[in-house]
Amino acid sequence: MMLQRKSGAIELSMTTLIVVVLSLTLLILGFVFIRSIMCGAIGLTESINDKTEREVTQLFETSGNELVCDGSQESGSLVPGEENHIFCSINAKTQKNDYYVVYEKIEASGGISDREVINWVTRKTWSESDFPTNDRDPRKTLTVSIPEEASEGDVRINIDAYKITETGERISLGGSKNLDFKVTRTGIVRNVLC
Repeated sequence: MMLQRKSGAIELSMTTLIVVVLSLTLLILGFVFIRSIMCGAIGLTESINDKTEREVTQLFETSGNELVCDGSQESGSLVPGEENHIFCSINAKTQKNDYYVVYEKIEASGGISDREVINWVTRKTWSESDFPTNDRDPRKTLTVSIPEEASEGDVRINIDAYKITETGERISLGGSKNLDFKVTRTGIVRNVLC
């Protein structure tokens, strides 16, 4: 009789152990599955950013200007704690011109102080010699590094864009020189899961 009780207890504890192991395995697999779905969705939104680069090249048809940059038509977004690149596209009519994009100043509004933004722009100049014609690929012209603890709000980055022709003449490029951006956080889901 005592032997039957011990075998029943061992059988019960083995069953409990198997149920616990299977439950933990399913729980872990569920977390991995949910994480892959969430990170996949976030990856889709990042692919949208790639599409915006292509959209910049299409803005030439609507604006007719020689220069189009992120933030010139609609407000772009900058993320604290990351290197944010400002892309510009140039529609060169002739070859053998040197193109320049130079940072002038940054203005803050909507919760951000002017003192806070002074050192955010880390790459302040971009140039390319002998720029090819009909090359509308966006170029990383300026870099904005925003600290993680930065306030959220709006910033305007003013640039000077010009070309130096083969004869040495300096010609200002047409297009908006005031680039507007919103400083916004990426979200807790992405920071925790991915």
